[in-house]
Amino acid sequence: MITALETSHLSVTPGRSARVDIQVTNTADVIDGITALVDGINPDWVRLERPLLSVFPDASDSVGVVFDIPRTCPAGDYLVVVRVVSTLDATRESVQDFWLTVEEIVDLQLTLTPSIVSGGAKARFAATVANTSNTEVEVTVNAWEPTRAIDCRVEPQSIVLPYGESARVDIDLRGPRPWFGQPLPHAIVVTAQIDDTVVEQSASFNQKPRIPRGLITAVILACIVLLWALIFLWVISEIRDGDVVTKAVATDFVGGADNIPLADIAGLAEGRITAATTGEGVERITVEANRVTADGELLPVGSVASGEDGRYALTALVPGTYLLRFSADGYDDLWYPGVPTPDEAMQIPIVPTSVATPDELAASSGLDIEISGDVGRLRGAVAPPADSADVVLTVTATPVPEGAVAAPADAGAGVDGAGAPIVGDGSAPAADGPIGPDGTPLPVYEQVTTDLTFDLQGLPTPATYDVRISGDGFETQEVRQTLGGGDAVYMNTVRLGAADGSISGIVVNQSDSRLGDVTVTARAGEKTFTATTPTAGLIGEFQFVGLDTPETYVLTFEREGFGGNSLALSLAPGENRTGLRAVLVGGNGTVTGTAVDGNGLAVGGAAVTVAGGETEAETATLTTGSAGSFVVSDLDVPQRYTVTVSAEGFQTETVSATLLASGTTNVGNITLLPVTSDIRGTVTLDGTGVGDVTVTLGNGQTSRSTVSATNPAGQFAFSGVAEGTYTLTVDRDDVDRKVVLVRVVGGVDVVRDVAVTRAAVPA
Repeated sequence: MITALETSHLSVTPGRSARVDIQVTNTADVIDGITALVDGINPDWVRLERPLLSVFPDASDSVGVVFDIPRTCPAGDYLVVVRVVSTLDATRESVQDFWLTVEEIVDLQLTLTPSIVSGGAKARFAATVANTSNTEVEVTVNAWEPTRAIDCRVEPQSIVLPYGESARVDIDLRGPRPWFGQPLPHAIVVTAQIDDTVVEQSASFNQKPRIPRGLITAVILACIVLLWALIFLWVISEIRDGDVVTKAVATDFVGGADNIPLADIAGLAEGRITAATTGEGVERITVEANRVTADGELLPVGSVASGEDGRYALTALVPGTYLLRFSADGYDDLWYPGVPTPDEAMQIPIVPTSVATPDELAASSGLDIEISGDVGRLRGAVAPPADSADVVLTVTATPVPEGAVAAPADAGAGVDGAGAPIVGDGSAPAADGPIGPDGTPLPVYEQVTTDLTFDLQGLPTPATYDVRISGDGFETQEVRQTLGGGDAVYMNTVRLGAADGSISGIVVNQSDSRLGDVTVTARAGEKTFTATTPTAGLIGEFQFVGLDTPETYVLTFEREGFGGNSLALSLAPGENRTGLRAVLVGGNGTVTGTAVDGNGLAVGGAAVTVAGGETEAETATLTTGSAGSFVVSDLDVPQRYTVTVSAEGFQTETVSATLLASGTTNVGNITLLPVTSDIRGTVTLDGTGVGDVTVTLGNGQTSRSTVSATNPAGQFAFSGVAEGTYTLTVDRDDVDRKVVLVRVVGGVDVVRDVAVTRAAVPA
């Protein structure tokens, strides 16, 4: 045995296959069985393209060795030894070796825990890096905040990870903490890098202010109360220290103590603060009472914050004339009755409540005012199902005022980009839009996005908005979000799911007439849906609704007396597939034919089997009359059938028959060949037949011998030879040994003459 390997080095990428071919030449005198054994690498990763080769004497073939290297195989060089061995003689073998290089693949995973953190001037979260490469790697972890407002430090920044292992790094966040306002969100970008391979994840750092909004309001209120108390004490002191005014009093005036109780002279200013956007009460608005002095100056004398319902009451005001100022973060300062400057404000007379007339009380009560906050903003991101492409989404924000009628799901009003809202022309509500308490249309803010983010600007505040995200093929998502005065809110990521789909159509027969009582089945994995077409009314129609998408469904159509039909279709996200048309062919078919031998003579008594789908019918060929013929009836159509004919002493033959409609299909003559063949020939020497020569027939596993005849000289024969490839070996002492190849096809006799030469006489 001689082997040859052209390569000494083979490279393979994990997850792919590679192969080597070893040329083998059989130097033995018989057909040899050849196989190969591979050492030096996991045997589960090795396969032989042909596990066993039959190689003729002096012939060559190749052993194909295929290496299926998994992604988990460590990178490096492997010395692979291939032993090519004979299956007939274990001493016949040849060894070849080569280097198999498993190339490096670089891959890693990055996970952030948690992905959202809250803190003040500093915070920390962890990043877990997993080495999914097939070699040891050095990973560099970086983190930053796009605006550079936050200093991000990674410890350790560089780590060495063996194959298949993971490590945790801490990411510390530091940045100047805001003094006032709402929590400030920061997007933190984290990357893990191996050479040119970069994996990126995002986290969120919600930075809390040093002084919360509520604490600021409480401090302001406390200061106002303290200021009011100081002013009040000063006013009372001034009154008591002033000159005594001489005046006439009635003789029945009741005298008393020198100090006048405040309750006897205190006045009241009260009202309700409502939002211009919703009509609802606005809390935490500071109401400041400013007394108009004799020289026209304004003197702050007290303040109060509005309650949850927007109501306020300034009590214990000494008699006089006042201007009311309304202020809060996120709102423009207003003066009663809703003007921007004190020069335009209305002066409010305050008289003691105890002696005030109804008209005087009315002037200081019911001091209601309507305010508007600074414009707000809603931003966010949308996460559609995986593998979604070319996603176009519509995002709308609809205010929900007190007493408003909810908008239908397909409300169509909107804004252009992030600009002004689109509403009706003022004379009627926008078509299908929401309606406010006063019967006027409400604005619906709309944005069409293709990058899975949205940014709705210019939103009136304070208000509560119904945020609606919709798109073709996706389930509509709705989120309610409240905006305080001038708030800018980044909403949590909204996840979209694919909308349900549907399939509908009609079933007809080959004459295009509608078919009822057809069982229609839709399958996708383990999910199965079944419907039956009606026999009256909408005859033949079917429909499946509420189907999961995206998904591929296989539909089958069945009815007794008709051939079945099936088709596969894929539903895109939210797709409603209509207009399907399924045709069922009804009736029965017949298959006929004739079995003959290699000479064209009829073969009677042969077994005939016709099989297709769930149908299998058996019969036998006739032995008299139309000998060799057969008929098989009552076969379902349309259907493809296999016709198998077998008889003793003959090889089994199979043909196909396709029945498209009722009727008879003739498959013609089916020729049966004998199971075995004969090999015969003549051994000649110098053109003349020669007897007493040993002739051996073998196939590498079995052999048999005969001797050429002397009359007629040189003739030999082997009968009952099975199909296959053989060697004929001719040998006698006075002639040279000769080997020839013979290919035998079952039922076909072979004639092979062998010419030999006289052996040389030793000197």
